[in-house]
Amino acid sequence: MSEYKEKILNALNSVQREGIDKLIDYLESKTDYFTAPASTKYHCNYEGGLAEHSWKVKELFEEKNRYFNLGLSQDTIIICSLLHDLCKCNFYKKGLKNVKDGKKINGYGKEVDNWIEKEVWEIEDQLPLGHGSKSVILLQKFLRLSELEVMAILFHMGIPEEYEMKQAYNKSSEKYPAIITLHTADIESSYLLEKIIK
Repeated sequence: MSEYKEKILNALNSVQREGIDKLIDYLESKTDYFTAPASTKYHCNYEGGLAEHSWKVKELFEEKNRYFNLGLSQDTIIICSLLHDLCKCNFYKKGLKNVKDGKKINGYGKEVDNWIEKEVWEIEDQLPLGHGSKSVILLQKFLRLSELEVMAILFHMGIPEEYEMKQAYNKSSEKYPAIITLHTADIESSYLLEKIIK
């Protein structure tokens, strides 16, 4: 069992909410949550990256809860951080792509690009419901989420582009500042703590 899988399962098993056992079973037996990447070419773009990213977001979200004295329960911290990207389960697949790998000399003695076939992660969205909204929809099949949890997961990507959703984000963030801290934990983890494999 990987380091992150063990930590995540221990955290999820500590959640005192009806349906958590069914959610854990779903993660382990019906999804690739513990083996999927977190992206195709950006942060944690390697096997197990989604679990690693989720754990790092949890650690930052916990720190922000203490620092800003938000008063979030441990259950809320675990659910929002470890499951904000549930939408990425069964979302990526491995494929092959031709990519440039330096230069070579061709049969005419001319330097040209060297192309090789490389295994890459590709997107295959089997349930196209968006990002945060998809995570909320999937989660609510198993758990009753609080209003704050729904909004935090829905808006964890930050300020939406659409006018109506932007207004909703602003009102939600005023009501629940934790929405902003989940977003910043996600961004800080992605850009400052996680690696990218080229």
